[in-house]
Amino acid sequence: MKTMLWSAVAATMLLATGALAATPAEDCASRKNKESGKYVQCRQKAEAKLALDGDAAKHATALQRCAARLAANWTKIESRAAGACPTIGGLDAVKQFLDTATSDVANALAGDALVKRGHRTKSGQTQCYGGTTSSPIPCPGSGRDGAFRKGLDRLYVDNGDGTISDLKTGLQWEKLSWDGSIHDRINQFSWSDATAYKIAGLNAIAFAGHTDWRLPNVNELQTILHYGVSFPTVAPAFNVGCTAGCTVLTCSCGWNAGYGGSERYWTSTTYVQAPFYVWTVAAYDGSVGYTARNEVRHVRAVRGGS
Repeated sequence: MKTMLWSAVAATMLLATGALAATPAEDCASRKNKESGKYVQCRQKAEAKLALDGDAAKHATALQRCAARLAANWTKIESRAAGACPTIGGLDAVKQFLDTATSDVANALAGDALVKRGHRTKSGQTQCYGGTTSSPIPCPGSGRDGAFRKGLDRLYVDNGDGTISDLKTGLQWEKLSWDGSIHDRINQFSWSDATAYKIAGLNAIAFAGHTDWRLPNVNELQTILHYGVSFPTVAPAFNVGCTAGCTVLTCSCGWNAGYGGSERYWTSTTYVQAPFYVWTVAAYDGSVGYTARNEVRHVRAVRGGS
């Protein structure tokens, strides 16, 4: 009887041990979660000290130490998993999310309102310019955008299938090409044809494995603009290697200089003051305007988003 009882206990313990054994992927995810928690605690301790002594320089140094420790341990965790992590890399996105959250908490505890905030990306400007001469000037103390550089860093990923994902907005963008295909940067459509032909065409072929492509709204399309460059005024990820014959798998065309048209791109947003017009965004200079529906403009399709 005792032998049977101990055998049952041993079997139960063996099953429990087996159930608790983590796979390398589970172990990696667990360790990354713990490390993220330690990083948050490190940052909040730094915020707590700042609230007491107001020493901004000491605060910045403390935050740098927190970030350095996170980066070092993140690398160790991935090395330990030997490629079995559910996500490889991704530290920049995680860190920026945690940075924003902890800063929001610190601001709220200093008297600000703690609300769900939408954080826009940085404009891209790092240079500052003077008043009457419009010449470059030192940024510190100028009050210019380049002095503050507020907003989130951009984080684009080329998916290798003709699309670019924006990890800040959750949007997935069609890349444009120079090969005469449906993706060609020269193609122009009326507003109704933009959906009836271009968008419908992408969905019909399940471009990049998806059938929910659409026209972006005016706010979404502005998220790929980059005001630190011009001609085109788009983020560098959208303007790479655009030469004759390139496809969406080998290049990313930002605009179509020298081929006529307005260089404007359709959005799905109607200009309500005059509904025959639709908001459009220019890739060449980043301007936003409106265009009559029966005119032809370019299309960059999008999917996803919150």
